[in-house]
This record gives sequence, structure tokens and C-alpha cells, in this order.
Amino acid sequence: MLLSIACSILPDIDVVGHAFGIPYRSVWGHRGITHSFAFAAVLALAVVSLAFLQAEPLSSPWWSLIVYFFAVTASHPILDAMTNGGLGVAFFAPFENSRYFLPWRPIEVSPIGVRDFFTSRGLAVLQSEFIWLWMPSVMWIAAAWLIQRGR
Repeated sequence: MLLSIACSILPDIDVVGHAFGIPYRSVWGHRGITHSFAFAAVLALAVVSLAFLQAEPLSSPWWSLIVYFFAVTASHPILDAMTNGGLGVAFFAPFENSRYFLPWRPIEVSPIGVRDFFTSRGLAVLQSEFIWLWMPSVMWIAAAWLIQRGR
């Protein structure tokens, strides 16, 4: 569970670059390389290789774990591409640094920085995420639980 949480938030490690003067538009900037599918793949491989030693490399359980941790990590940039602000997401970095958004962008973009989050803007972000992320997630979990309970 902790590895899942870590992989889902680790793409935002790129905000550290602001302190070092890395421009937002840079491949190393916010929503750059750490938001790419390549990063998700490398992170999934590292997590499974280091934390799941019992999984035989290239076996079915090993691949299942790789796919799972890839999906957990890649969910972050996909959701970021559904926000209404920023420069987009570099899904294909380091091979191509164009930034992309998805066609449907209902999620309010979050301000960068803790101080800015505790404002009316932060509250609007929380409301948006509640509607577009938390409510659907709870409904899926409840449906899965009811289906499992009915068996």
C-alpha cells in the first residue's frame, strides 16, 4: 500500500526543481520527465525489482506487478492532463518533450506550493477533486465490494 501511494505521488518530485531554478518548460521542469510514461516504466521496474524479490523476473506475477506499478504511477500524469491549467504533460519525455492535455479537462489545476494551497484557490481544487476523483473512486470501490460480497 505504501509503495502504491509513493508511486502515485512521486511524479511531483519535479517541483524540487523550482528551488534550483529549473524552468517549468524544461524536460526537468514541472510535468516534464517525471510525468512521462518512460519514468512510470522505470519506476515500476525499480519498485518490483527492489521490493518484490520473491517474484521471478519475467514471470506472470512479476509482469502483473510491473503493470500495476506502471498504472499507479502513470495515473498521476494522466490526471494532471485532465486539469485546466499549466503547460500540459510531457508524456513521451525524454524522447519527445511536447506537452499534452486530454480533450476533457474538468479538474481544477492545483497551485504549486503549500502556502498557496491554503487559500480559496486550494479549496476550489479540493472541491473539484472531490467531484471528479474521490466520488467516482468511492463508487467504484463500493461497487466492487458489493459485487464481491454478493458472490
